[in-house]
Amino acid sequence: MPKQHKLLFAGDVVMNSKPEFSAALQQLLASATVLSCNFEAPVAGYGKAIAKTGPHVGQDPLAINWLYQEGFNLFSLANNHINDYGKEALKKTISLFKKGDVVGAGDEREALEPVVRELEGVRFAFMAFGENGYGALNGDRSYGHAWVNAEGVDEKIRRCKEKVDVLIVQVHAGVELLDVPIPEWKTRYQELIEAGADVVVGHHPHVLQGIETYKGKLICYSLGNFYFDYPSNHPQWNTGGLLELQFEGKELSGFQMHVVEKKGAQLDLLSEAAMNLLQHLQEKLEGNDYLELVDRFAVQEWDKHHLGYYAKPFNGLMSYSPKGILKHLKRSIFNRKVDYNMIWHNLFIESNKWLVERAIRKKMSDK
Repeated sequence: MPKQHKLLFAGDVVMNSKPEFSAALQQLLASATVLSCNFEAPVAGYGKAIAKTGPHVGQDPLAINWLYQEGFNLFSLANNHINDYGKEALKKTISLFKKGDVVGAGDEREALEPVVRELEGVRFAFMAFGENGYGALNGDRSYGHAWVNAEGVDEKIRRCKEKVDVLIVQVHAGVELLDVPIPEWKTRYQELIEAGADVVVGHHPHVLQGIETYKGKLICYSLGNFYFDYPSNHPQWNTGGLLELQFEGKELSGFQMHVVEKKGAQLDLLSEAAMNLLQHLQEKLEGNDYLELVDRFAVQEWDKHHLGYYAKPFNGLMSYSPKGILKHLKRSIFNRKVDYNMIWHNLFIESNKWLVERAIRKKMSDK
């Protein structure tokens, strides 16, 4: 009879306080052969902040040890904050992990190199990618994180799958705070399955999204936040998924989505309410109004944020509030430079570009 193995995948992690995991959660984590998370930012105290649009995020230097103490043994570093403090900070962060425990970051060879683990004669491989960003290996740098839309990625996946029994790909991409994937990312994740991935696990939106079975393979679009020490008023910010994959030999025999909730430093498993949330997310993903929901969100984000993102680089007015008008006047008088970082953020990060395209098409069609 084939040996059974449990693999657990947690969502985004930024730790600047020592976590307190409940006994029930610790028991679940201890049952896993492979326990993975998205390590969202470098450890603090190294390098210097790069020029970018958006916040710079770092983690307590003890965060890695805290995760090891809870049994984590595989860390995806392919994400949009891992290069916030440049090459020095990223290299230092990677050096603090045990050899073979990091996937998705480093130089161009290291970032694309799968982690392979043989479990009772079954070869499992793990790869990780992020969407384009200030740390992506997109031709602008030689050290950073693997880019999911780089030339040759699908071929790398095909070649990897030829050498192993099971290939699990983690991807850090998507529209933040939207609880369904946009169609463009659905298509890309399906392409990864067609290239050879047996499971695709999504990160980055900071909220849970639904699950799809595509050609017999599993796609989990977003696990949301696992333990994220960064403030937000969003009601689902501190609620995340913990994906359990059950393997018998090389066959995926089952899966289960556990839900965790963070309150301060405490992290616990949820039960009944969690099932209602998961069912709601699944209904939204599979519903007839899925595309309408995405387009409506795109228009809202354009009106609330992205219109200003396109105005600001050229010293335009981002907001008509008194505070916004004062900022505009200050920029107009004292800083008339073109903000190329903001322009790059708008045009080259796939989620931003695709969401704006949807919003503009929707607005034009409604005229």
